Amino acid sequence: MKTTFNTLICLLLFLSFSLAAAAQAVPDTMRLSIGFDAGYPVGSISTRYIASIGGSIRYDFPVTKRSYITASVGYNNFFLGSGATTTQQAILNVPVPTLQTMPLKLGYKYFLIKTFYVQVESGETLLLNKTAEYATKSYAFTYAPQVGMIFKLKKPHTYIDAGLRYEGVNSFYNDNDKYNYWAAHVSYAFNL
Repeated sequence: MKTTFNTLICLLLFLSFSLAAAAQAVPDTMRLSIGFDAGYPVGSISTRYIASIGGSIRYDFPVTKRSYITASVGYNNFFLGSGATTTQQAILNVPVPTLQTMPLKLGYKYFLIKTFYVQVESGETLLLNKTAEYATKSYAFTYAPQVGMIFKLKKPHTYIDAGLRYEGVNSFYNDNDKYNYWAAHVSYAFNL
C-alpha cells in the first residue's frame, strides 16, 4: 500500500507541475464534492452481496482548462444476498457480516465538452471489518474508470456532479476473488 501511494503521489506532483506550467487558463478554482454512492456487485461476489450503499468526498484540483487531478475517500457497505451462506463464516456457524470498505483513490478527470467528463482513478480499498470477514489482507488495489456530468445550480459556483463508474477491487484473500461493482454517484459540489 505504501509503495502504491508513493508512486501515486510522485505521479500527482509530476502531472501538477508539468501541466500547470503549460496551462494558459484554469477554468475555476479547486472543487470539493460530497456525495452518495449506490452500487451493484458483479462477478464472483454477486452471489454473496446484492447491493452497496455509501458516501464519498472528492477534491478536484484544476491543472488545465479541461482537466483536474482528483483525490477521493469513501465508505461502502455491501448488503448480503441469498448466496451469503456459502462463505467461511457460514461453515463456522458464525453470522455472516456485511462487507465494509473505504476506498482511497487518486485520479485524473478530463472534460470532453463543457459539462461531460471522463475520469480514471486508482488507489487502495481498505477492509474495515477484516476480522469479521476472516480476511487475510487489510487492503487491496483498486481502479475505477468513470463518466459523469456537472450541472450548474442557481447559486454561483455550486454544482450537482452525477456519474457512473466501474470499480475493480482485488481480493482481500489469497485467491482470485474480485470485489467488482458498478456504482452510480450523485454529489453536491462547490468551489473552494
